[in-house]
Amino acid sequence: MKPIPFDVLLQKVKALKEKGDHWHFHMITPACIFSQVKDIFEIVVEIEATGETISSHFQEKPLDQTHQMAELAYGVGYLEKTSPGKSTEAAGADDNESFITMLRRAEACCKAATPWHNHHLHPQCRFNPRKGRHCIVFEDESRGEPLYAYYKENPVGDLAQLERLLFNK
Repeated sequence: MKPIPFDVLLQKVKALKEKGDHWHFHMITPACIFSQVKDIFEIVVEIEATGETISSHFQEKPLDQTHQMAELAYGVGYLEKTSPGKSTEAAGADDNESFITMLRRAEACCKAATPWHNHHLHPQCRFNPRKGRHCIVFEDESRGEPLYAYYKENPVGDLAQLERLLFNK
């Protein structure tokens, strides 16, 4: 997969969205468990119908670009539209405590200025160890041990709680 400029990637994703094609994305850091290129940051888009991937590479953590992608995926203002505390149950979490542990770890990382990131693995995502379930993965880059929370439904509410911290919103 040859990387393309972010503006080209963004236009391709917008075209996919307009056509109604299913896609999802990942922001991958050099320390990420999913990183295949350990010296760069990436945004990788998976086109679900074809299994095709497209990506853009970055020298620094692409938070603004990731936020743009998240708003395409979940809707503009998704961070503000979700309320803490109710989303885990609504998404049919396998274990509410998994997400609470993840959220506490993210808060601690923010307080200590420790790098971290998260992923939303869709049910058919190539990285998802439990196909058929949604998954949020939390990575504290200093510890190197990912945390997983699994859901029956799209966990956008829980995801928004984490990403408010990630994007400092």
